[in-house]
Amino acid sequence: MPKEIKSYRLDNQYLFIHKEAITDSDFGLDNTAELIDNGFGIYSSVRVKNKIGPLKSEFYRVAMCRRGFVTVDCGLETFTHQRNTIHFNFPSQLFSLYNKSDDMFAYYILFTEKFIEDILPLNSIQQQFPFLDYEGVPFFQLTESESTEIEELFFKIDNEIKRNQKLLKQAIQLYIKLILIAANRSYERQKLAKKVEPKKDGTVVTRFKKLVGQHFLTKRSVSDYASILAITPNHLSKLVKEQSGKTASSFIEEMLLMEAKALLRHTELTISEIAYQLNFSDPSHFNKFFKKGTALTPLRYRNQK
Repeated sequence: MPKEIKSYRLDNQYLFIHKEAITDSDFGLDNTAELIDNGFGIYSSVRVKNKIGPLKSEFYRVAMCRRGFVTVDCGLETFTHQRNTIHFNFPSQLFSLYNKSDDMFAYYILFTEKFIEDILPLNSIQQQFPFLDYEGVPFFQLTESESTEIEELFFKIDNEIKRNQKLLKQAIQLYIKLILIAANRSYERQKLAKKVEPKKDGTVVTRFKKLVGQHFLTKRSVSDYASILAITPNHLSKLVKEQSGKTASSFIEEMLLMEAKALLRHTELTISEIAYQLNFSDPSHFNKFFKKGTALTPLRYRNQK
């Protein structure tokens, strides 16, 4: 196991993290390390590596399997990716791929927040598409017709890239949104989404959760986030409680606990090293925090995996 979980940006070198080599497939960007507008890539699983990760990425990933199977870790959950399943990863989330069948075939797209910000405001994307939130369900089964519909959208993006005409980025942005809309219709059909009434201050809570995901290692108090959001800690706590049923501090603690679990499960770091990497003052404080959240000591959690 590695000594740390690396985080990767979407750049020209990332191709060699997920592919064995540039391929002779003419689908999407299989045959090049270049990206569209430095923030978008579309690929088939031709020559995808047998094992990827564990890693974190600073971009979104959407993948749909059409044949065979592969095991995928999203965050701390493990799924078998098989025909007509779709999965989503968002920035800073843990990702692993392994145990790939010889006949596995899938399509996937990678895109940065900057690439989609014109068409999908980042302060509302989690409300529109709950599978892009760590509390949502990142992996689910599609019907054959739903898979065909999304596959056709992948083909349309591929066709846009081959034509390479004006407003290519804008066309791809629209197809990304259509893919997310189609997936969300399946998500809602299966009643995977929590029933949450839209709130006028919903974007504040969405921004808070995003900020926690970015800064939980260094900012541990509600007042830290309230200051960034230019509201009082009491008002932020009230909004979070009204819209999620949870306290604002519990979101910070949950992110910290998820990171601790990932490091215990996927690295060779000692308990003490993990404690200090997570900015605990000493290992005993970390042990107390972890046991409160899991009823297990860090060592027992690591040994039971």
